[in-house]
Amino acid sequence: MSRIIEIEELIRNPPFELSKADKEVLATAEEDFLPHTWEDFRNIIAGGDTSQLKRTPADLRNYILWTRDLRATFGSATNFVLQNRLHWKPEANSSEMSFPHRHSTPFSDQSDYRILRNDWPYGMSPGIIHLVVWLKTLIPVDEKGDPTPESRQLIAEFVERTFTRQMNREHAEDHVQWFRNQAKWQSVRALEHIHVILRGVDEEFVTQLTGQGPNDIVCKSHK
Repeated sequence: MSRIIEIEELIRNPPFELSKADKEVLATAEEDFLPHTWEDFRNIIAGGDTSQLKRTPADLRNYILWTRDLRATFGSATNFVLQNRLHWKPEANSSEMSFPHRHSTPFSDQSDYRILRNDWPYGMSPGIIHLVVWLKTLIPVDEKGDPTPESRQLIAEFVERTFTRQMNREHAEDHVQWFRNQAKWQSVRALEHIHVILRGVDEEFVTQLTGQGPNDIVCKSHK
């Protein structure tokens, strides 16, 4: 199958909704892709349209194929994350997916969330790390799907105490960014989560947070 035909097929039959940026990336040669800089993240997050965030062309193609395989094997990406990353069991006899938890307020109890490396991070400049914080409880959002002001405060306080304070460096707040995708841009919609982007941190710090070393992420080897 030629590359052009393969790309056309991926765009016609994606396992999740592709953004305009995704379609542009699929048509981009790997050597022509420009990775996101720290300022890119800052500007895109501030603008509110996180659909502009891009994976590399190779990663995006492989991510689409990987997601298809997941659905064939696990039924959904949600099931894969639950069984192979979080090891959480949903409550039985619930109309919507929910989990036993200790506190109804997000981030209030460490047993109600887990920080992991992103299996498929965005295409980023060297020195930037992409993490995901998965939660057992929902984050209240507004009619557009963005965190409410109260939710933003909860998230900001969690990020500050969990990441910024622990970095033990000057101007640590300039080395942390976070965002929550609107539902239409989430590939795992059934599980609440936020994204945290770090720069200039050592791998030991990230391994302590996640329990995962840099070599534990094997999904990107999928072809």
